Amino acid sequence: AIGDQLTGQVESLRADKEKLRADLDEAATGLAQRDAFLDATAPSLVAGSIAGRRVAILELDSASDETVAALSERVAAGGGKVTARVQLADTWTSEGQAKFRQSLAANLAQYLPESPDGSVDADLATALVLSLVQIDAGKPDAYSPDASVLQGLLAAGDLVTYAQPDAAPADMIILLTSADEPKSDETPSSGTQAETTRLIHQELAAAAVAGSEAAVVVATGTSTALLDAIAEGETPISTVADGATTTGQITTVLTLAAQASGTVGHYGPQSGATAVAPPVVRLAEVDRTARTAAAQEADGGAETQDGDADTGDGA
Repeated sequence: AIGDQLTGQVESLRADKEKLRADLDEAATGLAQRDAFLDATAPSLVAGSIAGRRVAILELDSASDETVAALSERVAAGGGKVTARVQLADTWTSEGQAKFRQSLAANLAQYLPESPDGSVDADLATALVLSLVQIDAGKPDAYSPDASVLQGLLAAGDLVTYAQPDAAPADMIILLTSADEPKSDETPSSGTQAETTRLIHQELAAAAVAGSEAAVVVATGTSTALLDAIAEGETPISTVADGATTTGQITTVLTLAAQASGTVGHYGPQSGATAVAPPVVRLAEVDRTARTAAAQEADGGAETQDGDADTGDGA
């Protein structure tokens, strides 16, 4: 009798296992069909949404080449082009490197506008964004001299890696965070490295949206801590969860267009989401006339100051 009971239990477990495998296969097939559908419809869905825009991808922590390539394809389908890829080093957020960052920020000050905040992290964030978006007064497809200097100083300080050799000034910025949820359920206190990192990343998000036509923070890992913090804060920048999926990548491009048209939202399955997806917006072809004029004005002001200095020296 005991043997019969054991045999029955084994057969029941085997049946449960086979049913679970069948359910998993069915779910995988469903996901594959969904992704195939999205791949087929994505070009028409995002077509022309970010017409002519140059996009920089800023990796707050290391993202996979596959994810960056997939996002780049979606950007291209939307009429844009990824023209810069930048990776932050741990030095950017390390508590042990705070004094080094303070020293470097002082050297960058002459290339930055006056900041009402004046904090080291805010100044460094502004420097990085300017190094990605500032155009040359005479050549809007080239970086300004100041942007090139900032790139050199930030790279020499081992704070960032500019990973795209044929880079060009960006109109829009995608900030990627690939962090995963910690294995422990313990919530870090405000004094931990995790909290410091999150606050510094929020500074970068604020600088990105202030210094570009549009910016979006995209989570490609399982953690939405940064997205949640941004959603609860006052920075007018949109966020997207599930950036490693086809759905999230399509949403990212649509979000850039929506943000540029004045709509700020938080999209995805996370608890702080404001909607599943942004409205579909088709931006007009990019016009960099105002940016070029501003660069020329700034360049003219710099030349005037140089001329006044030369006159003073000769007096």
